[in-house]
Amino acid sequence: MHATYRELLARCPQAPYNLLATRRWMLVVPRRQERYEKISVNALGFAGSLFVRNAAELELVPAPSLMAAAAAVP
Repeated sequence: MHATYRELLARCPQAPYNLLATRRWMLVVPRRQERYEKISVNALGFAGSLFVRNAAELELVPAPSLMAAAAAVP
């Protein structure tokens, strides 16, 4: 698994990045920015889970798809 991780990093030399991994696969997603509006988009955002702190941040989440926020950061 470490060798795969190193290979993915070599293909994606820029930082920062998000990492998603299971026992069967691994994905490194480079990103240009950490936030969509005021919402931090971590690796779970690319898996479809976006965490907001309050109702005001929830209003910033694009409808109908959370993936629109993830697509805005890489």
